Amino acid sequence: MNLTPVFASVLAAKELNDKASGQVFVLCFLAVALVAALAFSIRGLWLIFEKAGHEGWKAIVPVYHHVILTRIAGLSAWWTLPLLLVIPFLKAHNAGAKLLCLALLAAWWVWLCQRIAKRFGKGIGFGLGLAVPITDFYFRTALAFDKSTYNQQP
Repeated sequence: MNLTPVFASVLAAKELNDKASGQVFVLCFLAVALVAALAFSIRGLWLIFEKAGHEGWKAIVPVYHHVILTRIAGLSAWWTLPLLLVIPFLKAHNAGAKLLCLALLAAWWVWLCQRIAKRFGKGIGFGLGLAVPITDFYFRTALAFDKSTYNQQP
């Protein structure tokens, strides 16, 4: 189905003013940028998995990729269990319980990222960069495309 006539008729309508047209353009641009960033991020995680000797497709399976990440970090897959056990407590009505669960998840994630960085021969700063949500896109991409190799016994 070709949607070009539909969009052309909406944009050509007299009811759509310049401000609304600009908002539609910005929204479409942000949607395309988000899809592109998501695809690039998935590609980076795919390459990290392949560097570590795992199949790349495992990077796109939601919970299973955390199991593989714990294996890349040199831990048993059972170390994913704390993540799965703490998540239901985030639905608690007590704000203190939610804050404690988020703190435990953050500590677990920082610890896991440190171990992953160590396996690839990176330092503490690189591990913290992998753990912080804003900078993880850059550090994951750097880890995927650099010349570092995976070492099972760091």
